[in-house]
Amino acid sequence: MVNLDEIDLKILRHLQVDGRASYAELSNKIGVPQSTVRFRINKLVDEGVIRKFVAILDPVKIGYPIVIIMLLRVHHKYMDSIFDSLAEMSELHHLFQITGKYDIIIIFHAKDMDHVNEINNYVRGLEGVIDAETLLATGRLIVKTELDI
Repeated sequence: MVNLDEIDLKILRHLQVDGRASYAELSNKIGVPQSTVRFRINKLVDEGVIRKFVAILDPVKIGYPIVIIMLLRVHHKYMDSIFDSLAEMSELHHLFQITGKYDIIIIFHAKDMDHVNEINNYVRGLEGVIDAETLLATGRLIVKTELDI
C-alpha cells in the first residue's frame, strides 16, 4: 500500500473522471502549481498507483455485444498455466481467483453466439479445468471505472 496525501487523492479523483486533463487544468482545480501536479503524477505512476492511462471503450459499439461470465473449478496444479492461457485471450476483460465452490471467475466480451461457443470450448478444453459454468449477461446495468477514494 502506498501512502497518499490529500493532494495525491485530489489528483487521482480528477484523473478517474478525466484521464486527459492537462497539468494546467489539474493545477487550477486542485490549487497547486503545475510542477507539483507533474511531479505527483510521475510519482504515482512510478509507484504503480496509476497503472496506465487508457480510453474506456463501449464493447457494444465496437462489435462485442455479448458478455460472458465463466466460473471455473480447476486442479490447483494447473492454476498458473490456466491463468497464463486465459491472460492471452483478447476477449478476456476480467480474471479473478476466488473463494467458494469455484476457483476462477472470468468476464469475456464476444461478437456473437458462434464466438461465445468458441470461447466456451477453448476454456473448457484447457488442461486442468475440472468444471465450468457459463453465464450470459442479459443486460448491463452498471459498469464502474472509478474507485471511491
